[in-house]
Amino acid sequence: MRAAVRPLLVLLGLFASGLLATGAAAEEIGIATLVRPQVHAFPPGASSRDLVTRDPIERGLRVKLDGRDAFLRVDLTRAFGCKQITLDGRRVSGTLKILGPSDAQIGDGSPAGACKPKVGFSLGRFLLALLPGEPAIDADTPEAVSGVKGTVVRFLVEPILGTFVAVDEGVVSVQAKAGGDPVEVTAGHWVVVPPGGLPTRPARFTGLDSLEDSLLPLSDFTTEPPRPPQ
Repeated sequence: MRAAVRPLLVLLGLFASGLLATGAAAEEIGIATLVRPQVHAFPPGASSRDLVTRDPIERGLRVKLDGRDAFLRVDLTRAFGCKQITLDGRRVSGTLKILGPSDAQIGDGSPAGACKPKVGFSLGRFLLALLPGEPAIDADTPEAVSGVKGTVVRFLVEPILGTFVAVDEGVVSVQAKAGGDPVEVTAGHWVVVPPGGLPTRPARFTGLDSLEDSLLPLSDFTTEPPRPPQ
């Protein structure tokens, strides 16, 4: 009797372990559609790796780019906002581009952040383009949280400067972590949130200095003709 029970217990243990492993598997929320080295990936609870084109992007993945020519484009799937594929077959909800030395986290990897579309930028240059109708995304930086919805927006995050936000399309709400009221930044305008400070008054792109120039490559840095997310 005991000899017959032992194999059954072993099988049940293996089955339970498989369920736990499946439940703990990272959720894929995008795919790396263009990678120029060096791009290092740090999945939550797993070993780091060098990211390559066509790699899946897990929720909560941290990426670090080394070198001025390093580049990463991520197509975010509708799973990023916990939505299913639409009837027209659309799978992608937006695009994230990162250029040059950067440090970012794609999605919230904590249990409390499940199904919360969020990106965190601690250093570097970023472009975020969301399709109309997709869930809003919070872009978190050391100085501010920006609400992005159906919008094309560029970020420059540097320790001395703070957070630079330039909106190409749509409207972005910028809330400084130092307090104050949120500031709405419309298309064709930019603001800077200095370390520990409040956002500047939105200003038009016309006459921008090297801050804007440093963000321009994000619009064009690709091996394919520019096109909106599909």
